[in-house]
Amino acid sequence: MVTVNGSSKYRIVLVTILFSGLLSVNATAQELNPKQYFGDSYTDAVEFFIAKRVNIDSVFSQYNIQVDEAIAIVFPEVIRYNRFRDFAETYALELAYVQGGKEFADFSIGRFQMKPSFVENLESELSADTILSHSFKRIISYSLDMSLQDIRRERINRLKQFSWQIQYLACFIRLAEKRFASVLKEKSEERLLILSSAYNMGLNSNYKDLKILSETKTFPYGKSIVGRFSYYDVANYFYTHGISQTSNLNQ
Repeated sequence: MVTVNGSSKYRIVLVTILFSGLLSVNATAQELNPKQYFGDSYTDAVEFFIAKRVNIDSVFSQYNIQVDEAIAIVFPEVIRYNRFRDFAETYALELAYVQGGKEFADFSIGRFQMKPSFVENLESELSADTILSHSFKRIISYSLDMSLQDIRRERINRLKQFSWQIQYLACFIRLAEKRFASVLKEKSEERLLILSSAYNMGLNSNYKDLKILSETKTFPYGKSIVGRFSYYDVANYFYTHGISQTSNLNQ
């Protein structure tokens, strides 16, 4: 039989209380939805889209794109931008990209956290699509006298402008609809899952990988750190709860 003295009993009781408290805090955190968990970063993202809604509507209406869905696709990126923008020092990265291309530097820019490689991929896909290349001809248009470095510099300048990021998002959605046409038709109820996960992973992904990503809890830190939600979790929560609340943040 093991005897426990008073001091040991006290320590055991204290550890038990502390452990129970940690479990309680952890359980509570697990129950938080994205709006509660991200707090001001979430609210700031909603307010941003309220302020920019007219601009976004005017662009997406040209391409007959469903605005609420488009906003939901990039909503997690605006949260990420709000949380990490103060740590972004991009001048050296911009210079490295202009000089050496995406192999030397590939980094997120702007509210929608688009990378130069993302735009390069859009340009490449557009160049091979006779219909969409006409609709989005501005995206693949550069002055003929530009060098490769000049084009990279111009691509960075475009990425820094919100008006261009809206154009890039519209282009991405149209390309993704063609790229995943068959699965979107077969699994129409997973449309947001497919489009938001493709935005996060890339147009060259397949449905299986997109499905896995939609269930992988790595947002907002990326695949190297386990997070509270997947990218799709946040996009879907906003699409089903936040869109209707954009006129009243207190709901």
